[in-house]
Amino acid sequence: MRLLLVRPPARNTIETEVPKAVEAENTSYPPLALLALATWLRAHTTHHVSILDAQLDELDPAEITRRIQDYGADVVGITTFTVQLVDVMQTVRAARAASCTKHVVLGGPHCNDFPALASGLSGVSAVVRGEGQRPLAALLDAWEAGQEPLDIPGVITGPDQPMPEHAVLSNDLDDYPIPDRTLVDYRRYTGLLGTGGLFTTVVTSRGCPHQCTFCNTPRLKFHSASPAHICDELEACIALDIRDIYFVDDTFNVTNKRVHALCDEILRRGLQLTWTVRMRVNGVDRPLIEKMKAAGCTRIQFGVEQGTDAGLERLRKGVTIDEIERAFAMCRQLGVGTVAYFMIGTPTESTRLDVLRTIRYAIRLQPDFVMFNILTPFPGTKLFDEGVEEGVLQLEPWLAFMGDPRADFRAQVWDQHFTRDELRDLLALAYRSFYWRPRFVMGQLRQLRDPRDLLRKAKAGLRLLTDR
Repeated sequence: MRLLLVRPPARNTIETEVPKAVEAENTSYPPLALLALATWLRAHTTHHVSILDAQLDELDPAEITRRIQDYGADVVGITTFTVQLVDVMQTVRAARAASCTKHVVLGGPHCNDFPALASGLSGVSAVVRGEGQRPLAALLDAWEAGQEPLDIPGVITGPDQPMPEHAVLSNDLDDYPIPDRTLVDYRRYTGLLGTGGLFTTVVTSRGCPHQCTFCNTPRLKFHSASPAHICDELEACIALDIRDIYFVDDTFNVTNKRVHALCDEILRRGLQLTWTVRMRVNGVDRPLIEKMKAAGCTRIQFGVEQGTDAGLERLRKGVTIDEIERAFAMCRQLGVGTVAYFMIGTPTESTRLDVLRTIRYAIRLQPDFVMFNILTPFPGTKLFDEGVEEGVLQLEPWLAFMGDPRADFRAQVWDQHFTRDELRDLLALAYRSFYWRPRFVMGQLRQLRDPRDLLRKAKAGLRLLTDR
């Protein structure tokens, strides 16, 4: 069978609650999950598999239909995120408008969290939970043989079918082949804070043992690919002249031992690349940062979220202000760049002064860059459940949206103390307060090497200054 894997466009994504200036600078990462899926299916089945990244070019439904028709897809598989359900459903309808399409399959985070709701969406033939490699291969085999795909682990073929108890997951990440990035136009993907060369993302582990109440990352047992397998993938990237890597693991430093082992393998092989990671401040020490820098790490992204121990405790971050400040100070001393992520409008911020303290703390921490977001609790998180219990949030609007996605849907914010508009004004103030400081502007000017980078950053800065 001919399978086309599609990443939907991002035309109707649920409001991200960031200023328009930041949205305008949003970049597109490669569709890593689809690349991994397509690579495995090509290696282990005789089905024809290709990828359409409709997000990269913001394709409209008519163009998506045309591309599906040109490929002659028997089956269309669509990556599904809850925040993109409107675009997902437009893509489902676009697939059904192609005369060649026999089946439409959904997979991805939304299907893992809400399989019954996903399988009930109009035009959907089946939903896959967990890793899609083996379930999708079994689906394609059954459909090609003209059989009803029943009792396939991880697969739901209708809302009335019993839900699988567990998603299909592998305990050995080395079992999967290295994603073939040539299946898409890999030269076109960029990172906002990248070095300007060819860029890609890499996943080296799965699962997160931490209990942050605002996060809906599945609490899976932590599994990591071996350092050798990870470095084989890095070598494949270098062979394509990709040397700017963003490790997008949920938490890169679950153990320092794992990070040291990976860095040692990078150094042993002499791999010449630069990389960025997402980490927690827990356990960060000087030997770890020194080893990471020696192996090519140029920037670490830390989820700080709040500037008080009370705020951190409310979100169950499991870190303290002292640990945060030590980690950022250590990175500054060793010359490793940092990005700090903060949320405003959290339950412990009940006055404007509380939010201003968060902004001032972000400045005092001295990260190289900062990202502010308005807290937007999602169903499936502990914080959302707490909000429902306290009468701040409601589940019914989300259920209605997931059953019938509409473009006018707005995700709920924690509006116990502020209105949405007040939070938006405070968010814009946070960005202007950090990025329009003379010290920050002069520091960026000193680092500029490319006039095009100056123009891009100047435009973004002007939008931040005028955004309301």
